[in-house]
Amino acid sequence: MQNIFKITQAIILTVVLALSGFITSADAAGPSTKVVVPDRPGGGGIGLGGCYQVAERLYGPYSMSFCLTGRGSYKVTGGGLNCNGSLSWNTSGRNINIQLRRSTCGRGKAWSADSMSCTFVGFLGSVLPKVVVPDRPGLPGFGDLRCTYKPSVPTYRPVQIRARRT
Repeated sequence: MQNIFKITQAIILTVVLALSGFITSADAAGPSTKVVVPDRPGGGGIGLGGCYQVAERLYGPYSMSFCLTGRGSYKVTGGGLNCNGSLSWNTSGRNINIQLRRSTCGRGKAWSADSMSCTFVGFLGSVLPKVVVPDRPGLPGFGDLRCTYKPSVPTYRPVQIRARRT
């Protein structure tokens, strides 16, 4: 029974990746010795690197975007703030762990060193054993992240957010 599940999962993965443009018809023809590895040290699976816009406002008037490329960065604007900071990130299975670094925002304000725990949203996230995200935005339902935003300031509570690939 477990073998049937593995074969079915492999077939679904091959079809989805072929339709997404991840593999060519030659790749889909048979077994491969290719292994999915991080595209950068500390990075995730195929094409995880990219930028995201948080769909919800954080704690009132604040909009957030972040990039999981190179060293990683984030931006928070709104309510008179304009914060640009750095972040670190890593993956573990389907989870993406993001740690923001404290950032000065000008006018005596700063954004705290909060964290996010994210998972991939969509069909691929439910069938793949690792985080694999299309390397190009614009595919409907693909590339978004569902995250729990965890503030480091104890007076604020964690919130659920959705980050859309830009």
